[in-house]
Amino acid sequence: MSNRILIDPQAFARQKESLSGTVVLADLHERVHSPDMLDLSAAVSYTLHGGTDELQRPFLQLHLHGVLPLQCQRCMKAVDFAVDENVRIVLFADEAALDRAMLADDALEGMVSDKETDVYTLLEDQILMALPLSPKHDDCPSDTDAYRPQRTNPFAVLAGLQKTD
Repeated sequence: MSNRILIDPQAFARQKESLSGTVVLADLHERVHSPDMLDLSAAVSYTLHGGTDELQRPFLQLHLHGVLPLQCQRCMKAVDFAVDENVRIVLFADEAALDRAMLADDALEGMVSDKETDVYTLLEDQILMALPLSPKHDDCPSDTDAYRPQRTNPFAVLAGLQKTD
């Protein structure tokens, strides 16, 4: 967890600042290190822009892009999971203002802004929300079908008992 980046989110948004870079998973907090992650040396690129929306509310626009090597839960082999997240986080002065805004717009992403915000914490939160609950290949190369027992129809025996006239 080296080289953390701290910003004043309100000033960052008001001044329409931008920040971009690449972060290696190993440099993020261990809460992001899912047991399904096979390679913590994988990197994610990010851009962070500040601005104000049409209601004059400050926001942070975060875009994450990268490929995370995860473990498929069907075949237990590596599966590449593409992360391409783009989120606008509207900043609020207090919890009450955030709650009112969230009730008015259920699609709103918002947070109460502190004097300092760690950019890596924003990245970690977004990566965690992007990760699949159970990573799997779309078309898994699993050999699990070979291990399934062949089932016979239990009524097949009855077919032989039928009388034919």
